[in-house]
Amino acid sequence: MKTTVYACLCKTSIACGFFKCTILKKILIEIHHYLGTFFFLLFLSWFLSGFVLMYKGFPLLKKSDKIALLKKRTLDTEAFISPGIVFKNDSIESIHSFEISYVLNRPVYRVCSNKGRVFSRYATDGAVVRVDVQLAMKIALEATGVQGDNVTVSRLDALDQWIPRTSFLKHLPVYNVMLNDVDVTRIYVSSLTGELLSLTTESDRMWAWLGAIPHWVYFKDIRVHTVFWVQLVSWLSGLGFMMAVTGIVTGLVRAKKKPKKPFRRFKNNWYNIHYYVGLIFGLFVCTWIFSGLMSMTPFSWTPSTRLSSSENNTWQGDAFLWEDFNTVRWNRFKKTVNNSSVKELYLKKFASELYVVCVEDVKKTLHCYSEKSGLPSLNDYKKVISKLSPTDVIVKSEMLTDYDHYYYSKNNTKTLPVFKITTSTDKTYYVDPLTTEMLYKCSTKNRIQRWIYHGLHSLDFNFLTSKGVLWDVVMWFLLLGGTIISLTATGLGIKFIMRKSTKFLKGLKKE
Repeated sequence: MKTTVYACLCKTSIACGFFKCTILKKILIEIHHYLGTFFFLLFLSWFLSGFVLMYKGFPLLKKSDKIALLKKRTLDTEAFISPGIVFKNDSIESIHSFEISYVLNRPVYRVCSNKGRVFSRYATDGAVVRVDVQLAMKIALEATGVQGDNVTVSRLDALDQWIPRTSFLKHLPVYNVMLNDVDVTRIYVSSLTGELLSLTTESDRMWAWLGAIPHWVYFKDIRVHTVFWVQLVSWLSGLGFMMAVTGIVTGLVRAKKKPKKPFRRFKNNWYNIHYYVGLIFGLFVCTWIFSGLMSMTPFSWTPSTRLSSSENNTWQGDAFLWEDFNTVRWNRFKKTVNNSSVKELYLKKFASELYVVCVEDVKKTLHCYSEKSGLPSLNDYKKVISKLSPTDVIVKSEMLTDYDHYYYSKNNTKTLPVFKITTSTDKTYYVDPLTTEMLYKCSTKNRIQRWIYHGLHSLDFNFLTSKGVLWDVVMWFLLLGGTIISLTATGLGIKFIMRKSTKFLKGLKKE
């Protein structure tokens, strides 16, 4: 009797377990089907645009690109008025950045306040810089060296596809200068400062539409709303990750059952290709979409790699104020840089001392024009860094002459050499000795982010990137696999929609 009862209980528990597994499998399959139907076009565009992004990104005008477009001029500082006098009527509590540049042949002061407002005045008379259509056209022609009068200039009072970030808002209105040259160049000029904000060619714009824009969901009407854009991409990535995981799980569950014929698990060819290619490349798709999610730093889980406002004050020694430009210091500054051949000047404050960075193409020269004689040493930077967090102890410092795993550049465009200073809490600071600028602050979470985003998303591993075309070959192979999965998903998704629609319509007819 006991044996019979035990046998019945075993059969019942096995049946319940089988029933639960069957239900769970069906749920996973349904989730994968519906999410796959919703995402097939998005994933296909992501993989196809990934090929383009390997070689062409979004055409952003970097600081180094702007400097390359500027003309080198010989400074005549005798007529320069002290900034404290020039900006005395402007509401600037403290200075975030201060540079001296040129609008055509006129020297200008450009100031960004601690609240992010931009001010620009001419250095010789203190007049406000006002850029109109004619001046914007002249600035663009000088920067590009293009000759000719067939130029179209339009005024933009809102952000554009090629200046979609909210950081450009402070420069509005912006002038869009369209040149009638071979490259069909477009240049965006700030009406507040006269500086170049963007420069794109017809080729740049075409590749951006095929690569960066669909890949990053960088469409203007979405990207200009930063919070919405971040949430949208995060949710798309999160749901896409769920789709990839359910696909892998259902694929592995089905793999337990042997097919009737080799590589013919399903009657439908689309299913067969999707299934077997998915088994091979599914893990890559899963890690790729997860790393894409991590690029948006969900829940702000990684700290900033820049100094905070309070840390920046500590770095400077105190707030950067107009009072710092007293008569003695300003006269010393003018004497120091007078007759120098430069493109731009950056005025910096570090440890309560004032410095000027003279930029000539790629070459930078640092000068001190306050009471201190000489330039900051490694020990000076270590002293200030130890003040950023009193509980931290500096455990290592060195001059970095080559890139490491966290401070690096694929195109070798980042500054070298730099000071690398590490603390007892495993924070690492990278400092440019030629500008006194803190280039990069890296904590443990930032290091994890580097591997789970850049590492997994673009296979940014030294053993691949340092081997010439090996990285290209591996990326092409994996992207082709992901593209085939997406193409077959597109076919299956269309059939799924047609099947469900037919069933729905038949139900309506019966009613």
